[in-house]
Amino acid sequence: MSGTAIATASRLLWRMLERRGIDPAPVYKEAGLDAESLDDPLVRFSDKASSLAWTLATETVDDPAFGLSIAQVWQPSDFHSLGCAFMSSTTLREALNRVVRYNAVVHDVISYSLVEHDDRAILSYNQMQNTRDEPPILEDVRWAVVLDGCRRIYGSDLDPLVVTFWHSAPKSAMDAFQAYFRCPLRFGEPVASMAFPAEVLDRQLPAANRELACALDRILSDYLTKLQRDDIISRTKSAISEYLPSGNVSGQMVADALHMSPRNLQRKLSAEGTSYRKLVDAVRQELAESYLRDRSFNVAEISYLVGFSSQAAFSRAFKRWAGLTPQAYRGAA
Repeated sequence: MSGTAIATASRLLWRMLERRGIDPAPVYKEAGLDAESLDDPLVRFSDKASSLAWTLATETVDDPAFGLSIAQVWQPSDFHSLGCAFMSSTTLREALNRVVRYNAVVHDVISYSLVEHDDRAILSYNQMQNTRDEPPILEDVRWAVVLDGCRRIYGSDLDPLVVTFWHSAPKSAMDAFQAYFRCPLRFGEPVASMAFPAEVLDRQLPAANRELACALDRILSDYLTKLQRDDIISRTKSAISEYLPSGNVSGQMVADALHMSPRNLQRKLSAEGTSYRKLVDAVRQELAESYLRDRSFNVAEISYLVGFSSQAAFSRAFKRWAGLTPQAYRGAA
């Protein structure tokens, strides 16, 4: 699948407009973005619609440096687990490499790379379809978020060596750009990039949490796998896994998350030779086996995480699935 962006990332523009005293709803409506889906990590918007919203916003806000205000509103959770994994990284190298590996979770048109050359680390990106028809503000937003994220985890004194942009230099507000990036800026370049001294890459970060970052990596890897498959079974299983810890996942809830009726969902699943109930059991078994192998959770916690109200009920179901009790499975694993 290509040409989509996670819906939660579009919350950023909503907040930016609100800070300017502008009602975002008409902008989103004209762009064809469903404002009610902004908090749903299972929803993705088309790249075309997302870009149109940013274009309309720049027509509404007469400020060439509007994109830089993203630093005041973005939160790690806006970018699914990637933002949180970035903030938990042990080094700046790990953080930037997570952007390289997992950015498709946020926006699957943009592809990042990180290379070292002449004592500098250069983060650059390109568009998968090799087109550059996005509004200039998206470049500003992209680099502003990356730099602000690096400064949050490394230190506010971190400055790039140089930042290059595809788009041409703004006719005004250059002082705002210079004040934000605090380094040489080059516009109208063939490569969009941000360079740091290589020596900053491997310094231990003060808020590092390796265990959390690794756990989030697994979530991101699973998300990417499902995104790349993009079939009805994987999307249904993904929705089920989101609701399982609540203990009351239903076909109606999952169908709503997939923006279809329960009858339509069941018809599609039947065409694939399965059913909603079979997929609930499959997701529960897959998650339970994963948690049991991990050993970070006790059986009571796993019972809750896979949607059972009691450990006894979970143990009976697991023995039916795997032919072993949870404790026996963990011992064998």
